Amino acid sequence: MTAFSSLLRAGLKSNFGLALLVHRLFKEKKDLWLGVLIVLAVIGALPALYYLILFLQNAYFLLKPLGQESALLTLGILAGQLFILLFGLYYVISAFYFSRDLEMLIPLPLKPFQVMTSKFVIILANEYLTVMIIVLPVFITFGVLSGGGLSYWAAAALIYAFLPVIPLAIVSLLVVAMMRIVNIGRKKDVLILAGSLVLIAAGLAAQTAMSRYSGSAGPDAQAMTAFLASPDSLLNRIGAGFPPSIWATKALASGFSRTGLAHLSLFAGTSLLLLVLMVIISEKLFYGGLIGLGEIAAKRRALSQVQMSRKISSGRRPVRAIFVREWRIMNRTPIFLLNGVLVVLLVPLIFILMAKTGGGGNNAFLRAVMTSAKPFHMILATAAFMTICGSLNGTSSSAFSREGGQFWISKVIPVSARDQVKAKFMHSYAIALLGILSASFAAAFFFHARPAVLAPAAALALAVAFILTAAGMIIDIARPLLDWTNPQKAIKQNMNVLLAFLADIGIMTALGLTLNFLFKAGLDGSTILAVLFAVLAALAGAVYRILIVFAEKRYGEIEI
Repeated sequence: MTAFSSLLRAGLKSNFGLALLVHRLFKEKKDLWLGVLIVLAVIGALPALYYLILFLQNAYFLLKPLGQESALLTLGILAGQLFILLFGLYYVISAFYFSRDLEMLIPLPLKPFQVMTSKFVIILANEYLTVMIIVLPVFITFGVLSGGGLSYWAAAALIYAFLPVIPLAIVSLLVVAMMRIVNIGRKKDVLILAGSLVLIAAGLAAQTAMSRYSGSAGPDAQAMTAFLASPDSLLNRIGAGFPPSIWATKALASGFSRTGLAHLSLFAGTSLLLLVLMVIISEKLFYGGLIGLGEIAAKRRALSQVQMSRKISSGRRPVRAIFVREWRIMNRTPIFLLNGVLVVLLVPLIFILMAKTGGGGNNAFLRAVMTSAKPFHMILATAAFMTICGSLNGTSSSAFSREGGQFWISKVIPVSARDQVKAKFMHSYAIALLGILSASFAAAFFFHARPAVLAPAAALALAVAFILTAAGMIIDIARPLLDWTNPQKAIKQNMNVLLAFLADIGIMTALGLTLNFLFKAGLDGSTILAVLFAVLAALAGAVYRILIVFAEKRYGEIEI
């Protein structure tokens, strides 16, 4: 076995930890509740998956008479690749430069490209799981409805295998170049954060410019006729901002025909070319950007038990003190800040850019929906948008895991578990509030949603976010991930975040079914909203009470 294969094998084992999980479940008979919780979370997410497939089915039959059904594939592929391109930045920075195993790997007789490539493969394996819920429903639904044969499913497997490579390789090249530049001076964390924001802004600006350029032609009758006459017109329009999505779609839709093989070769060849380029660049720049980061981290002196006690008991109220501590933990770790605060700001921004760069017709359509739809339905849709922007970011479901090995401080400081949980809840809920505010800004100023819609929608979103925040914290305190090797693992590779995501989908689906039941009962919109607020208030109080009681019990049981 070569040094690289041994390194990769060890990294994959450490990343997924399946052997440890199996040992704890079947040998030590521990964490048996985790299997039950996973099953319940999956069952809770099944209704949402059903409605997603139903939506994809309706979209397929809507596009098929126009000969534009392949655009559905483009939409799924593009969504998956852009998700990796934008959010993979945090993962790459953390895995490449903030992983604790780097201190052991650098002295070993390994070349820089071997270390970086092994980490790239591990990130790739994780991204297959990440984009699975985005891409696979589209591939499977399209294949079943179109009657795709063996060539379609074989092409789908190949496209899925190469799908994350291009965006991840692009992000890796940019990150390696950025870290080589910013690894100077004393404020490396600030420079890393600023550089990350610049990369994200540059990516969004490039996407905007390409989309505007592709949609610059006016929608006259002749152009519309030509648009509908070409079977690839819609997929070309959707994928114009990221051409690899067009290549993948044509390779998948054409199977192993000459056209399909040509586009598959283009897609796979570009992926391999970028991968080789990344290996070459990493050999020259990787260690140059890495050396020195650990020195800055070493200067951050950890507080002793006595020092922490003095700070907590220095006159500041305990809940406020713990809240400030949580805020500092988040803000002083670029990976936590990017995955938490930035996500709640980035999602509404992406939504705005998609609307504004999709052509004037799409923008006018969205504004018409926001202003002319039935108020009751618009309130619910806006509330759902605000909830997604505010709550689905992993902050609450990693509230305890983010402390890592420093959790012993939380166990020994003279502050009750109840007060600590209250402060952690306030911090996570503040992040959700920031997301709801950013979504409200997007709805008000870019789509002209009326105050009569925004006010009740925001109230609903705040109530739902309260429940989702408490539920996420319950899941994390039940089995906190405290032995992570890099900050990204506390969020990105934390199973608690996945379980909370599934639980959130289940809770929102249950609320949707409740609304459907009330609507079919013949109640008017105002009555339904009143009943919904009452249900949410009761549920919020119950879930928060469960969080407090359970956390007080778990604090003493958690071992460091």
